[in-house]
Amino acid sequence: MIFYERTILLDLNSSCRQESRVLTWSLRNVQNYVFNSCLFEFEDVIESVDDVDLLSPPPYSWLGRSIKRTVINQTQRVKSLSLASVNPYISAIDLHYEYEIYFVILDFPWSVSSLNLLKSWRKKCRIAVCYVVEIWTVDLKQMANLMPFFNQFDLICVGTRHVLEDIQEMAVPPCVFLAPGVDMFKFYNNPQDSRNIDVCSLGRRSPITHNALVKKAEEQSFFYYHELTNGSELRVNSHQSHRTLVSNILKSSRYFITNYAKADMPERIAGEYEIGYRFFEGAAAGCVLIGSPPQGEMFQQYFDWPDAVIPIELDEPNIAEIIDKLDAQPDMLTQIQTNNVVSSLLKHDWVYRWEQVLTELDLPATSAMENRKSQLKSMADSLLTPLEPAKESASKDSSKSANGTMTGPIAESELVSTVKV
Repeated sequence: MIFYERTILLDLNSSCRQESRVLTWSLRNVQNYVFNSCLFEFEDVIESVDDVDLLSPPPYSWLGRSIKRTVINQTQRVKSLSLASVNPYISAIDLHYEYEIYFVILDFPWSVSSLNLLKSWRKKCRIAVCYVVEIWTVDLKQMANLMPFFNQFDLICVGTRHVLEDIQEMAVPPCVFLAPGVDMFKFYNNPQDSRNIDVCSLGRRSPITHNALVKKAEEQSFFYYHELTNGSELRVNSHQSHRTLVSNILKSSRYFITNYAKADMPERIAGEYEIGYRFFEGAAAGCVLIGSPPQGEMFQQYFDWPDAVIPIELDEPNIAEIIDKLDAQPDMLTQIQTNNVVSSLLKHDWVYRWEQVLTELDLPATSAMENRKSQLKSMADSLLTPLEPAKESASKDSSKSANGTMTGPIAESELVSTVKV
């Protein structure tokens, strides 16, 4: 069966195989925003290590977009399974084969509409898993209204840790936190390789820190790479090429500015400090991370090595001086870069996130997953510098701050003790 929408078609005959155990429903043709490229990368890694059929519905027509907007608006006020089950494509299609796992990644909970194109997914898939990447406390009411739909799944993975317990209280299936990841084969770079970009900043940023870096770039021989446009509305036709671009930029960068997720939107996050994807990407590429990480046990669980992030204020007018002090400690910087790469190879490749999902489902890993993990381990072992604290640690009390109970960025008063002069 072929389903037509505009000029894009969804051909189940060529996309599905009887022997596949996983069906991945990808929104790469619908929600193909730049910020979602990392999620599609996750889907690609799963496809490379498991027996996967990947289906991606086509973009909505003007009528489909109108239906989707209506569903989003109405579910802010109304709790209804039938409303969440409205199909923007009007007609639906049936699956040919049965699968052990149905896996769906949604950037936001209200992106559920496209799933209704496939009317038989619950009958044809023994286990159904949904990974909802971004939910904040302000979204919980709408999430509750959509919960009759999400209760059809056997496992709900959540990408924002602060709302996990709230979602579990309203959900029937178990809910788990699934952290960001990265394709280490794409982002890996030997820390010893030369880097031409002094400081890189991607995505959201502080205007104060940004202006200080621009000033340094104007006055010195200093390469500050930053974006000129707001990428929140940008779309890409090839997420792979965009991920290649990001990885190459970061692999060429010495320092990378990283802050807690949505740091420039305090009214939306309402004091909920989450780990952004940039921490994982920058560490994987061997950058020295500088910024305001979320504090507490969650961040420490995923970045539990010395000087994973050099902590500064979100709005840091003295960023140029801080970089100069760090540049005066080259041996320490080399060790930080090595620690970041080695730890990322052993902890943050997407294969570990897929392994977590399978473990939650009590399902075995594939031989391809084990092979990939073995390669990652060999890559980590090949780096000659051992994973140990730097001789001149940039964060003398980094373990203390990482294990603390603070719920916001590190205070300015702590900066002197965390950067070695």
